[in-house]
Amino acid sequence: MTKIILITSILDLNLIPNNLFKSNDTKIFSFNLDVHLELKKQKINHTIADDLLSLDERLKIFDKMAEFRSWYSKISSSDFELKGINLLKILDRNEFQTYLLPILINLVIVKEIIKKEKPTKIIATTQISKIIQSIIKNDNIKTEFFKNEIGKNLLWDNITAKYNFGGIPLTFTLSRQKYLKIKNIYENLSGLFYNFWFKFNQSKKKSIVFLEFNPQLFSKLFEEMANYDGDVILINHRRSAIWNKKSIEVIKKSKCKILKLDNVLNKHEQAQIPSLVDNYSRKIDNLWKNSEILSNIFQIYGYEFWDSMKDTMMKLYSERLFSYISLILSMKKITDQLNIKCIVSLNESGETEKTLLEVNKKKFPTVLLEHGFIERISETKRFDILSEHTSFNDKIVVWGEPKKRWLINEYDINPNRIFVTGSPRHDDYFSSRLKSKNISQKTLLLAPNPINDINGQSSTSLKLQFIETIKKTLEVIKKFDSIKIIVKLHPIQLQHNEEIELLIKKFDTSIPIYLWAPVIDIINTADMVMVLTPEIHATPTMLLESMILGKPTMNVYFDKTIPEYDHIKNNAVFTVTNNDDLENKIKKFLFDDDFQNLLQKNADNFVNQFMSNPGTASKNLASILKSY
Repeated sequence: MTKIILITSILDLNLIPNNLFKSNDTKIFSFNLDVHLELKKQKINHTIADDLLSLDERLKIFDKMAEFRSWYSKISSSDFELKGINLLKILDRNEFQTYLLPILINLVIVKEIIKKEKPTKIIATTQISKIIQSIIKNDNIKTEFFKNEIGKNLLWDNITAKYNFGGIPLTFTLSRQKYLKIKNIYENLSGLFYNFWFKFNQSKKKSIVFLEFNPQLFSKLFEEMANYDGDVILINHRRSAIWNKKSIEVIKKSKCKILKLDNVLNKHEQAQIPSLVDNYSRKIDNLWKNSEILSNIFQIYGYEFWDSMKDTMMKLYSERLFSYISLILSMKKITDQLNIKCIVSLNESGETEKTLLEVNKKKFPTVLLEHGFIERISETKRFDILSEHTSFNDKIVVWGEPKKRWLINEYDINPNRIFVTGSPRHDDYFSSRLKSKNISQKTLLLAPNPINDINGQSSTSLKLQFIETIKKTLEVIKKFDSIKIIVKLHPIQLQHNEEIELLIKKFDTSIPIYLWAPVIDIINTADMVMVLTPEIHATPTMLLESMILGKPTMNVYFDKTIPEYDHIKNNAVFTVTNNDDLENKIKKFLFDDDFQNLLQKNADNFVNQFMSNPGTASKNLASILKSY
């Protein structure tokens, strides 16, 4: 008799009786890094389940995920439409993928385990029981499931926020609903001191609407819009446009107005929402009960997995329906009553952006801005699905000619839809370059890029490689008294970011770690920048920003083969793999002045080729927007 135990969380170890782990005829599989490390600590023999899937197999699952990103399109939408907008569609597309892709990967891993081990009994908790049942439906395999009541949250169910109030920095993590309430209170209090609010019923001017922009990052652009002969309106439903002192200064200087969605609907219109929620709740609940339709949609390799996500989807739409209905009604009123000349966004997947773009129905021109450093080759083309330029159907603003050529050649996008302006968010960088200081101690900025569930590459093995590489890097650098280390984490809200921070603090609590501090300020305090890139498709924006600011830059890439991106072919960044002789590579990077000078020269050449209008991109984009 062959038994297998599948462990998906640390809590499982407390829920599954200890004697089951000691049975000679039982094989144990760990499904994440925490479980693996705990089992190893307890000296319990086990197999890392992630190892059963190769990277190629993970990428095939990533490709299959594309079918599910628009799952709602396979269902008749008439029952779920409000003002012509499908309520099921409003959910953030990337948030949905971050939630669903790990489920697909775990399903395929469980399938491979069962195929390989041919167990007579499977022991697990209810966290993975539905995945197991979907695979062994017609097999004569016994199961024993122990109850684990901890559910899986979506990316934005809880929000980590940072505000500066009265000069005091505040950081906290809250549920989505509590966060939005506090955000509203904060903005109302700020409104007592500043006249930022757009008076919805009083303005007859033409307007340009910016969706979910951080004024601090785009300060030059908003300054260039200050002389616009209409209203420049910011709609920031997720993150307040006045979240710190710098952003407040930008709003004051540029004379932008903030449109609070909470103030769009009048009391009568707001009073209609509860009855609409009741009406659509019944319709959506009926959909959830129709397992046949949803089971036919959510299948991979012939296995249904709707039951594995049903409870989460029911909870999500139940909790967010009021917000989605309010969003649609507010955005509809905005497009009906304002004289909008142009809508500008950084993506079309977020709930705010998606709702207004859907409500707009091409009534007003829309512009999508490139906002991150992305280079592609044929091997990484599949990841373009995450950047959205390929699916956007109106005007696209890119940083340089290389991106324009890629979109035209690879996706046959009409050249007339693509504007090359440069990067408005980096205008400040070109005027902030500092000369290197000839001092005895130099500062190295270490920038580890976190591993994200959205691309299917997250695994125990990759995280172990990441830990080993960080430890090795820190151990090497600590040997040199003339080198000071500082760390800048990506501000994205990810669990792996927290793991990285804990790892570095465990190694040396004296190392400064920055999360929210402006990137430009942190890079300018350093003499050199070292980036860790664990995901095969990633070209972290930190690489480009370091090059712009004239810092010699090194990138440790986690794969056997280094991709032939232009910045690598041009030797603009010293690129190595985590399997190289890191100690000698790091020494060369830190102490070879001639090599550093060559890197800087190559980086300057690359930036000039990659980015148009350095330092004047905001002026170019503002000119285009004002022409509408």
